[in-house]
Amino acid sequence: MGLNIISRRHFLGRTASLAAGAFAGPNLLLRGQNAAGKKLNLAVIGANGKGQSDTQGVTLDHNIVALVDVDLKRLDEAAKKREKHHLDSGKEAPAAPKLYQDFRKMFDEMANEIDGVIVSTPDHTHYLAAMHAIKHGKHVCVQKPLCNYIAEVRDLHKAAKTAGITTQMGNQGRTMEGQRLAKEWIEQGAIGTLKEIRLWTNRPIWPQGPLPKKAAEKPAELDWDLWLSSEPMEPYFEFEIPEGMSAKRGNSIHPFNWRGWWQFGSGALGDMGCHIMDATFSILGQLIPERIDATSSPISELNAPVWSDLVYHMPAGKYDALKVSWNDGSKDGKPNKPEISPHMTSDLAKKAFEKASSGMMFIGTEGTVFEGEAYCGSPVIYNEERYTQVRLDMKAGKIKKTETRSVMPNNPQGEWAYHIVNGGAPSSNFDYSCPLTEFVLLGNLAVRAQQSVQWDKQNMKVSNVEEPNKYVARPAYRDGWKA
Repeated sequence: MGLNIISRRHFLGRTASLAAGAFAGPNLLLRGQNAAGKKLNLAVIGANGKGQSDTQGVTLDHNIVALVDVDLKRLDEAAKKREKHHLDSGKEAPAAPKLYQDFRKMFDEMANEIDGVIVSTPDHTHYLAAMHAIKHGKHVCVQKPLCNYIAEVRDLHKAAKTAGITTQMGNQGRTMEGQRLAKEWIEQGAIGTLKEIRLWTNRPIWPQGPLPKKAAEKPAELDWDLWLSSEPMEPYFEFEIPEGMSAKRGNSIHPFNWRGWWQFGSGALGDMGCHIMDATFSILGQLIPERIDATSSPISELNAPVWSDLVYHMPAGKYDALKVSWNDGSKDGKPNKPEISPHMTSDLAKKAFEKASSGMMFIGTEGTVFEGEAYCGSPVIYNEERYTQVRLDMKAGKIKKTETRSVMPNNPQGEWAYHIVNGGAPSSNFDYSCPLTEFVLLGNLAVRAQQSVQWDKQNMKVSNVEEPNKYVARPAYRDGWKA
């Protein structure tokens, strides 16, 4: 299972020969009157960790024919967990999937056997893996954020639309009832006029801030060359944990701490923004901010900050122009949270806010929609009397359900597979989730600029200062990787 380098010319030539069959083959013909009960053949890239939980949403209803992971130990664990999940569910495990370390080799050998691909790798390989799948005409479901560079997000969106495939991002809140309720309440005047939105998270829960690299021995089971993928080759490394920073997650970049490195991850914003900012993006009509202000703890060219404070200045649209604030991390050992809404004055409200390590407040002239977790799964309204009235209004039909509900709440992978078979668009298809990811990543542009940035959406560039434009696109790709 060693490195299987394929040249760009070979890859494109092979893609061209597959194009007619791949784009009009069995995966697209599944849709129709007799589609119910059809089983898809799916591959999972990044098979353990998050990939394992992503697979659970589809593994009992469809066939997992390939598992890919650059870590042999984790690859073997993923295969065993999949088999155990079937047995625990009272179902006989199907044929064992083929195992690969290199997703390019998997596509080279199995492209004609696969209908769809789930991508659950570190952020820096989302684009690479998804683009290879798209070039082979395969439906794709990609973990959040879709990419960690805005140019890659735009490129992925364009390629998926050209291919005509079914797409999804793995932000489960988009499939939930709560996000839809919050939107309906606000649109139908349950909190008066929307004036401000405050968002926060306790991330990062891994080391961030400037982290000095130090040489280390590579784990025997890890193919470091494949892990780096398109990034420049360098020796395997760990990092020094600064004094006062938690060492709970250790000092190894694999398999978790890559999130704090700009090259491989996208910090607290990339990890949680596509969850916590999702309801905001939907409620505001999928607008992109005109300006983002940012302050943060020290950063480096390599690492994201320990904490950051952002203000997204949103243009008028469905609502008057307003501000969306974002706070992450901790300051002086305390959670970096916004001020509590002026409508949350009761002891119950104060306790709910204090307990919430991540959350959101949609503050109106007459009340606040509050959610004390990341996915907007169970929002409430403060003050309590107003919430009681809203529930009565819903029961009486005065507040109506206007949003389309997900066919599989809290299961973005299952929802994606359902729509591949039955047609229609998943909740977080790329037409929605690509602009959402751009919305999120604009915050990182401001953090890296360490100042306010004005975003020219049409030309995909920062217009008021040149320096942060070098962070819009990935600097380079190693030969043999970019599809």
